[in-house]
Amino acid sequence: KYKDNCLDKTIKQILNIHDSNITFPKDAVSKEKVHDRMATVFTGRLSYPSPRCECCGYDSVIHHGYKDSWIQLLPYQEVSTYLHLYKQRFYCKQCHHTFSAKTYYVAENCYLSQALKFAIAVDLKKKISMKDIAQRYLVSAKTVERVLDSFFEEPRLKPNYLPKHLLIDEFKGTKDCQGAMCFILSDADTGKIFDI
Repeated sequence: KYKDNCLDKTIKQILNIHDSNITFPKDAVSKEKVHDRMATVFTGRLSYPSPRCECCGYDSVIHHGYKDSWIQLLPYQEVSTYLHLYKQRFYCKQCHHTFSAKTYYVAENCYLSQALKFAIAVDLKKKISMKDIAQRYLVSAKTVERVLDSFFEEPRLKPNYLPKHLLIDEFKGTKDCQGAMCFILSDADTGKIFDI
């Protein structure tokens, strides 16, 4: 499809894409039904000259077609937005290994854009439930939980060590707790949570 440089530049500015290897054709924007819901779909292509093989290191790599992937973006005006990205496939004639082109815009083997993950992570720092965050970004609550696990590290517990000054507080637990009440242990000097 014919590439329109003006449209390509505009779409990249709208989606905040700085990767010059991603290009958009003339008819890049459409409305489609995705997962039984109308969505705005941007169709693009990720391609660059053949790199060295990531498996054996030889430069006997050739272009080997395209693999399409659906990347979920930040919703725009409460409408799901996707990037239908055709990623260049590569084939190594030396070791017969195949691999896809990569971009900073989305992690490998992931369907969420980095911008969407960062937005979810920022909202996780606020006093908002995971369910509300999931509804806001049109993802599942489990996806929000996975983003939480990938961005935030759990405090490492030291069972052989207790802080010099210990704070203990009781609070009402969630429905999945065995008892109605839970308690939290924290270090009084640093304020860091020790255990829940």
